[in-house]
Amino acid sequence: MIDIENLLSSISDEDMAKIKDLAKNLSGSEEKKAPETEKSNFPIDLNTMNKIMSVMGSMGKEDYRTRLITDLKPMLSDERQKKADEAVKFLQLMEILPLLRGMF
Repeated sequence: MIDIENLLSSISDEDMAKIKDLAKNLSGSEEKKAPETEKSNFPIDLNTMNKIMSVMGSMGKEDYRTRLITDLKPMLSDERQKKADEAVKFLQLMEILPLLRGMF
């Protein structure tokens, strides 16, 4: 099964630096923003940011499959409850993968 920790650990240092730069740019004041006509050195444009926000918004949403697993979970043993949690995480990850396709 896909482990989110493994997925996150596969992010390179360069990608992490880009994410940190993005966070710094987003947390900056309004007057520090570059005009839209001026090109920036940052590789993520507004469309990509909208896609990222869409992916983040869809993370953790419940659908009929995850709801079924969650509803059955109290009837399972401890070991199977852990597997049910992993299955829910896997299903949620599978939901966002199509959104991530072509983004990076």
